[in-house]
Amino acid sequence: MGQRTLSMMKMSDFIISIAFGNIIAHQLSDSKLGLKGPVVTSMTFAALYLILNYLTIKYTRFRKLVDSDVIPLIYEGEIIKSGLRRSKIDLDLLMTELRLHNVLSIRDVHAAYLESNGEISIIKNVDNQNVTLKDLGIRKSPIHAPIAVIEEGTVLLKNLELIGKDEKWLKENLQAYNIKNFEDVFLAVYESNDLLYVTKK
Repeated sequence: MGQRTLSMMKMSDFIISIAFGNIIAHQLSDSKLGLKGPVVTSMTFAALYLILNYLTIKYTRFRKLVDSDVIPLIYEGEIIKSGLRRSKIDLDLLMTELRLHNVLSIRDVHAAYLESNGEISIIKNVDNQNVTLKDLGIRKSPIHAPIAVIEEGTVLLKNLELIGKDEKWLKENLQAYNIKNFEDVFLAVYESNDLLYVTKK
């Protein structure tokens, strides 16, 4: 089902998971059953699941039939009662979600939605959003994500090319850690400002 399914299950994912569980449990509970039936059934369900995923990605109308729609819960500081009824969410749960998002008053919320994955997303009013450096007119040097250049003694050449460096530069920087061979490095990560974070084996 993929990594996406592990983090959030849609209704179709849940149904397929239950079906697979029943197929496997039925086979394990009766040793007289052969493997042919469960294998064919499992392959059929797997094929249906892949087709279902393809159709939901390809066609918007089909996706709306399979997946739940986004339900508005709050708009411009006003609770949408019909949205609460549709989503079967009570006020206590809604207030809990607001507190988890560091919102103390419904009036501070521009909009809140129940997403298709079951989570509640909250958008605060402009006046209640966190101040950024851009708002203060402060410019800061860009942040570069750390990139691994050595993992367990193996030099990652593609990552070196990505940061515009070569093995010569890498060897020169490893000398600061008294390391002569790449094989002695467990992990080396290129960070911002041309810094190299190194962990020896």
